[in-house]
Amino acid sequence: MTPITTPPVSPQPDLATLPRRSDRRTGAKLVKQYYFPVTPRTLEIWPLDWVLVNGKAVCETAELFAVAQAKLDAAPPIRSVRRRMPAAAADLQPAE
Repeated sequence: MTPITTPPVSPQPDLATLPRRSDRRTGAKLVKQYYFPVTPRTLEIWPLDWVLVNGKAVCETAELFAVAQAKLDAAPPIRSVRRRMPAAAADLQPAE
């Protein structure tokens, strides 16, 4: 039997080692790495100040992380409860 372990905790982002500004694709990768899964299209509706540089929309990485942290803090915790299997379905399960 394998011991139960906690999932690895992602390290806190170090803004000194990350790019100062990021486009939507890079920003989505960074948010996924440090916070939670998100797509570049989702970042379009986040309340960020975007600047167009050479036809690319970029935002401050620190501001991006602040919004991601605020969304994570505002998310309600949900307790997962295992549902009981109906008696009819339990009879169909193979015995181990």
